[in-house]
Amino acid sequence: MFKSVFFTLALLVSSALVLPQTAQAGLIITQQFQLEDGTIFGRLSIDIDDIDEFGFVENWQLFELFGTTMTENYLFSAQYNPLNLLAGLEFLSFDVSGIDNIFAYQGFWDKALNLGFFDIFSPRGGDPVDFFNIRLGAVSVSEPASWLLFLTAGFGLLLRRRLV
Repeated sequence: MFKSVFFTLALLVSSALVLPQTAQAGLIITQQFQLEDGTIFGRLSIDIDDIDEFGFVENWQLFELFGTTMTENYLFSAQYNPLNLLAGLEFLSFDVSGIDNIFAYQGFWDKALNLGFFDIFSPRGGDPVDFFNIRLGAVSVSEPASWLLFLTAGFGLLLRRRLV
């Protein structure tokens, strides 16, 4: 009897933690960036709740370049096709720097022109350190709330098996 009460209580608590998050957490679209030789050097993750009805977005969930998380945003503008988010970026323009503040990064991508560039420079000014032509890599979609739900359900099943 104690086991079933404990299991019911554990299930109630875990569902209370998961259910409110499903209403807040939306789909996350992640776009990879590649150099011309195919090497992946960065990724950009956007919450679809931040994309307006015209496909524009002004902030990101995660922006990494060369393994460095971007924190400073001097300029960031991206556009997706709101009718086909999985098609990837239509347009991107950014001027950002990382958490380490060693390098700053500036870039541009336009799907209509099939053209993109990226340069690295010192945040204190001066000439670019390096310049690359870029292209877009794979697009993926994840739903954080569903992963949390799966983890909670798995934990509940393990707990139930252990208690029975």
